[in-house]
Amino acid sequence: MKSISKFIALLLLLFFVLSCSDDDGTSLEGTDISISDIQGNWNAIRAIFGLAGEGPVVEFDVLEEGGSATLAIQANGRFTLTLNIPGEGVDTITGQMSFDEDLLVVEFDDSPGESEFFGIQSTATTLSINGPAEFDFDGDGTDEPAEVELDFVRA
Repeated sequence: MKSISKFIALLLLLFFVLSCSDDDGTSLEGTDISISDIQGNWNAIRAIFGLAGEGPVVEFDVLEEGGSATLAIQANGRFTLTLNIPGEGVDTITGQMSFDEDLLVVEFDDSPGESEFFGIQSTATTLSINGPAEFDFDGDGTDEPAEVELDFVRA
């Protein structure tokens, strides 16, 4: 399963590289959305991690378990996502956001040179992001491939 995910990621990366017109193909301006539209502070109203792959549905709802999530986005695309997961503590995730047409492209600081692609929707007061993630569903200290769904309102 992991090799299939890597193959799909490689295909997406190849498509991304071949379809770009500037140096890295990303910009602070997307097709219908820009970083300036989403910059600011956001509070999660939904933060769900779902185990990726086949088999029974396994989900972890951060808010339902008593946790929280906040997102701060700067005008230059730098971001900080803070997840407070009960029993696990606070996890702070940082990186750089940009756009490739209508996809949100994220380069996490702990994986320089590697980008992940996310779906994104936004209004003046709401922000929804969904895509690939990792999460330790069974508490064994090892993250499993996951999908994340995050819905925010402006703080």
